[in-house]
Amino acid sequence: MTVLNASTRRPTTWAAPPLDWKVRSVCRNSSTVKADDFFTTSKSGQDRAHAACLSCPVIVECLQATQELDSGTYRWGIGGGLDGSQRFALESEALLGHVPNLGMARVLVSPRWLLRLRDLRGVCGSLEEMTAALREQGLMVDEVTVRVAVWWSGADAPRMAWRRSGEWQSLRARLRGEYLPTILVLKGQGVSSLGIAAYLGIPGQSGARAVTEALHVAAKTGEVAA
Repeated sequence: MTVLNASTRRPTTWAAPPLDWKVRSVCRNSSTVKADDFFTTSKSGQDRAHAACLSCPVIVECLQATQELDSGTYRWGIGGGLDGSQRFALESEALLGHVPNLGMARVLVSPRWLLRLRDLRGVCGSLEEMTAALREQGLMVDEVTVRVAVWWSGADAPRMAWRRSGEWQSLRARLRGEYLPTILVLKGQGVSSLGIAAYLGIPGQSGARAVTEALHVAAKTGEVAA
């Protein structure tokens, strides 16, 4: 754009500032989703919110902005395609040195890859298996990036394996077994039992109680220091 410089009376080229990313968000421009859908406990409302986020061109920017605003133990509402427990889990991921490549996660939920991602979520038994399968197809992805993409796709993505053939263990036994070292690291970082449960993919107070009880039993049996 060319304007007349008032001081020199000469034409000056001026570039308009870039539009705020919020202007391009689906939730601001859609008639099918309401603001309340992002803060409701209604499944239908949450489904509408997640669907809007999945098709949003600024989902990455929204998630980053929402994470900057998150504080305290609880995270409210759906932002950047993730609910409060999922964003809580990402904080623990970061403490463990796991930072998602959000650009690659966006690729995984693009029309080209979304169906494949959903298929893998149905046939694989863990994030590790999904990540390995995607790498075999030439995608340079890690587990936390795949985890974000699965969340964006509308499915659960627990850190704990969700399918194990021929093996059954109680939740607390699994927490005291293969997941105890990670639980202890997060505890040492000051993460609450609620936050650890969110990281593992068993969010809510029941998950927090399971983590607390697993730590208690492990201390009682001498597996860890009391």
